[in-house]
Amino acid sequence: MAVKHTGRLVFAEIFMVSFENVSKFILSDISFCIPEGTAAGVIGPGGSGKTTLLRLACGLLACERGNVRTFSWDPVKKRRQIASAIGFFSSSYPLFREDSTIRSEFRRLCALYRLDKRGFREEYERLAFSFGFKEYEEKEIRQLSLGQLRRAELATVLLDHLRLILLDEPTVGVDESGKEIFDRHLQKKKEQGAAILIASENMTEIERVCDRILLLDKGRLSYYGSRERLMRRYAPVNEMEIAFCGMLPDMEDLPLIRYGIEHNRMKFRYDENVISALEIINHVAAQTEVTQMNIVRPGLEDVILMHRREEKT
Repeated sequence: MAVKHTGRLVFAEIFMVSFENVSKFILSDISFCIPEGTAAGVIGPGGSGKTTLLRLACGLLACERGNVRTFSWDPVKKRRQIASAIGFFSSSYPLFREDSTIRSEFRRLCALYRLDKRGFREEYERLAFSFGFKEYEEKEIRQLSLGQLRRAELATVLLDHLRLILLDEPTVGVDESGKEIFDRHLQKKKEQGAAILIASENMTEIERVCDRILLLDKGRLSYYGSRERLMRRYAPVNEMEIAFCGMLPDMEDLPLIRYGIEHNRMKFRYDENVISALEIINHVAAQTEVTQMNIVRPGLEDVILMHRREEKT
């Protein structure tokens, strides 16, 4: 059972948590919650506590002080009860045994999750087909390439019954096709109500999947909230290019930062806090036929650098 937060169930809650290792605080007074249907990206430099945070959430570590609640339970004391609903994957820790096969390892995991044989077969076949590892499912794990192994390992956190998914640098060693497949499955899990926590230094991966951002700096939480709000605060200025066919639209009444036109193509900058892209497009479309439109937004990596510079001042 999980508590509710703003009308949604909370699957993981961290309150004033600290964790110490060798007389050094890796995490200090961290507080946040992950409601259902949410994907949060944990971002921070090496040693900032990203992996520690994930391991606290699933009960692999106990905090020095504060409270961790996973499905409203203490994950250390109730680890057995919550384990069947958590998918955890870290690229730093081997998931499969080298002398086994993918199919055998899935059987082992499904036995741990207490899935019936029919349920196992259906889920396994669905994931094997989607990720493309059916053709080498009976090879020994040690014979697989890193990319082949990663695809199968990532599939283990996408079983239907899992409600909390914890990922530590999940797509290291995965090709672009595999990343796209994984992203689609994560989006589907989120739509089904699962909560997802991803620790990654790959900003593109975070941007594709996560609607919330959790920034760690030297073990402290410097930001937790909407990714869109973070983007709007630090980099609200976007560039837009519109190609049109017909008469030149009148743009004088719009609060644009910079405006230029060449042939039948306009290019300008605008502040999202002042005017939205939709307002601009509707304004142009009401006067002429829009044939092409492109928006260039600052990247998440640029925004985080801006945030860190502000924190230091």
